[in-house]
Amino acid sequence: MTTQEIGQKLAETVSEWRDILLKLDISVAREKPSADRWAIAEVIGHLVDSACNNHQRFIRAQTSDTLEFPKYEQNDWVSLGNYIQADWHELVELWWAYNRSLAHLIRSIPETQLPTPCTIGPYEQCTLGFLVVDYLDHLDHHLDKIRERIKDANA
Repeated sequence: MTTQEIGQKLAETVSEWRDILLKLDISVAREKPSADRWAIAEVIGHLVDSACNNHQRFIRAQTSDTLEFPKYEQNDWVSLGNYIQADWHELVELWWAYNRSLAHLIRSIPETQLPTPCTIGPYEQCTLGFLVVDYLDHLDHHLDKIRERIKDANA
């Protein structure tokens, strides 16, 4: 996929999901399936954190010959963000708006920048192009899991 296609897919996905999430009952959004698993509200918060981290990665990788970026400590971020208690509609709107902005950013990345080497924390080096594709894959993974949870809640 090109950056144009990825940006377009991201924009379409978050617009579709915005409507689904805004209709979700807050009790379903805040329900933890178990003590060690995130509630849907925490997953959306995690996706905001992911957008924040990747926004910096996408920009910084374009401003240097190589990118070195710290590991994202997802459990700490979600815990400290206290997303389970956040205003649900505001959280969804933040997630939607941030990802719409990222879609624009992704569509603006020149193809010549995609091979930029990137190292995130202790992980193997990858490219900016990989990070862009992985961002959409990561989002889709979590939305698939949310879809299953909504289906179970409505069963």
